[in-house]
Amino acid sequence: MRKAESRPIITLTTDFGLHDDYVGTVKGVILCTCRDAVIVDLTHDIEPQNIVAAAMSIGASFRFFPGGTLHIVVVDPGVGSDRRILAVRSAGHLFVAPDNGVLTPVLTEDAFQEAFQVNNRDLFATTISASFHGRDIMAPVAAGLACGMDISLVGPRLSRQQCCRISLPAAIVTHGNLTGKIIHIDRFGNLRTSITAEDLAAFSGKQLQILVGGQTLNAVNGAYSDAETGHLVALIDSRNHLEIAVVGGNAARRLGCHVGDGITVSRPDV
Repeated sequence: MRKAESRPIITLTTDFGLHDDYVGTVKGVILCTCRDAVIVDLTHDIEPQNIVAAAMSIGASFRFFPGGTLHIVVVDPGVGSDRRILAVRSAGHLFVAPDNGVLTPVLTEDAFQEAFQVNNRDLFATTISASFHGRDIMAPVAAGLACGMDISLVGPRLSRQQCCRISLPAAIVTHGNLTGKIIHIDRFGNLRTSITAEDLAAFSGKQLQILVGGQTLNAVNGAYSDAETGHLVALIDSRNHLEIAVVGGNAARRLGCHVGDGITVSRPDV
């Protein structure tokens, strides 16, 4: 039996939610093969079929886990079609996911190590549902990999260029302004934007004006506590992105903002 510190770690990122038994069933399949796995629910609240949100979530989170962790990402609007399923090694981690762009952040040239198409049916469930490949294909394959199976056994090798990648939201400079979009709203109503701290550092003048939801902010704060309760603030969040928040409140509700809405940073001193 493995020592506690060497138990395999498997994370789950899905759009399943927790209302149904989908998440629990996937965990059951994993444990049938890899009984001592540590299974971490990264999130099951990805917006249904939102591949971009899933990609950004796994890209921002996987490096906080020990090397060798296996990450299953099941946001799969093409389930049952001829889209491929991938097993990827990148930055010392393993990933199992549909080949639809959810692994874009780990398919970068500097992180990527190897990729394989998952098509060895001997590793799948006996019966495969056309609507639940997360349970019948990805879970048993991932469990095998986490417990030491060689990745080359899942199917043929693929190049990085053969794996699907998608465009992810990023800030751009246009007409002298730095523009981005709201990419996530957390349960506190905080607005994460596609503008990063690096974007701001490269753009900043002596003064900044941030326009979002019809409101203007004139500074980036260091912490929520820099302003009084009820005040609108901008700050750099835990993922190094520009965030808009209301101290002790809900910025999304206050501003009427949604994912995809724009944000503009200008330099009135230029």
